[in-house]
Amino acid sequence: MSMAVVIHAAAVIERMLNLSSLPLILLALLSAVYVILSSSKKKADHLPPGPRQWPIIGNILHMGKLPHISMAHYAKAHGPLISLRLGSQLVIVGSSPEAAAEILRTQDRFLSARKIPSGMKYKHVDHDSMSLLWATKCGEGWKNLRTLCRNELFSGKAIEAQASLREKKVGEMVEYVRSRQGQVVSIGDSVFTTVFNTLTNVLFSKDFINGLEHKGSAAGGLQSLTSRLVELSAVPNVADFYPIFAGLDPQRLYARLTKTYEAACALWAPHIRERRETHVPAAGGDPQDFLDVFLENGFDDHQINWLLMKEKDMLFVPNPKP
Repeated sequence: MSMAVVIHAAAVIERMLNLSSLPLILLALLSAVYVILSSSKKKADHLPPGPRQWPIIGNILHMGKLPHISMAHYAKAHGPLISLRLGSQLVIVGSSPEAAAEILRTQDRFLSARKIPSGMKYKHVDHDSMSLLWATKCGEGWKNLRTLCRNELFSGKAIEAQASLREKKVGEMVEYVRSRQGQVVSIGDSVFTTVFNTLTNVLFSKDFINGLEHKGSAAGGLQSLTSRLVELSAVPNVADFYPIFAGLDPQRLYARLTKTYEAACALWAPHIRERRETHVPAAGGDPQDFLDVFLENGFDDHQINWLLMKEKDMLFVPNPKP
């Protein structure tokens, strides 16, 4: 670079920093800020109203410790549809019966899809064909799965057929508590065992926990594993607010959830393998349990694992221990 060019550049900088030029620089900066804000406002004109958003974090701090209470306050101030931004993610909240009906019934075809949390994007899981709760679009796979669940798993006939099983398990628990008169009984553990065995009978036609005494590593391990899944699923994930960090897994939630998910699948893997080897398609009769339904519809082990996990979540959500 020649000396003349350097001197010329220095002169330009000197002129820019001259007080007489300062108003022009400020005017240019203000014009740029105005253009950016105007563009942002135009993009947000079609959104419902909502509380003022902070840069970068949006409305995260507005949620408070009781988000449902915060939403009720914002609904009074801004109306039944509220626009929020949690990190970089836009969220629209409906808080009136009319808004709920519009979202869940009138526009359900367009709004039934879900954004999959970063911690639940397990490998081998195609959510659009294997999940009712976390499908990203309501395609044919989702519709077929919904029809299967409605007709085979959660129909009135299926639920009625399970009534005797529920009565039997509750009766066993009542009899167990009665037989321990005068002794210390952990009602929480007994209820957990009863509910869990009821669920595994619906899924596999067998108890996973032997007896109601809740002793040994099997029962305690199952309860700990189930509680851990619930706890990890409820942790706010930075990667959900800022998807750019999803690959980094900054809180190790994906790694921990995947490990726990695989441990849960390992519990029933032998039962699936055994049933697959001995399964005979029902000739016009009703399937024996959920696993029979999955096998008769040609699901592979990955699909069955995920569906069993989701059926468990829908039918049984334990209270994590403090």
